Amino acid sequence: MKRRLLRKVMVSVLVLANLIVALLATGCAAKTGRMIPKEFEVINMHPYTVSVNESKGGIDPKPLWHSEISNTPYTEALSISLKESGVFQDVITGGGVDNLGGADYILDVTILEYDRPTQGANIIIRMHTKWTLTNAKTDAVVWSSTFKTSHRTPWGKSIFDGERIEQAQEAGVRANIKEGIRRLSILSL
Repeated sequence: MKRRLLRKVMVSVLVLANLIVALLATGCAAKTGRMIPKEFEVINMHPYTVSVNESKGGIDPKPLWHSEISNTPYTEALSISLKESGVFQDVITGGGVDNLGGADYILDVTILEYDRPTQGANIIIRMHTKWTLTNAKTDAVVWSSTFKTSHRTPWGKSIFDGERIEQAQEAGVRANIKEGIRRLSILSL
């Protein structure tokens, strides 16, 4: 009887240890869909098209490491947000540096810095980004802005630090994209 109980305990411990290793071995990254703001503050809607280059400065998630904000999901969330906000007539994908899509403007975003906490009860994510809008036909920079945004995720959102950090980063990106779109909408193009 004791051997069976001991064996069940040992198997349970091994299964739990394997689950923990599996969870740690998969690097976390902020999810695109959860980085899109639900509402936007748009002052002017521009009758032009824009192409979004892949953002720079993000960090790809690594196994056995904490959550990161990587370039591809940030860029995807930004492109979707620009479409949903209506600040530009259309968002052309695939335009890139060579503007193969024929957009009127090209938007570049560089993530200069963001907080990368590993634990905490109330997690604050501060992002510092540089947004640059270039006229695709003249290659002239028509607007550039460097700004900081922040978001605080309280302990009640999740009891697990890793999950709360990921939620905080996603919310931090939402705040950053929302502010960038607001600033784009103030422009007179």
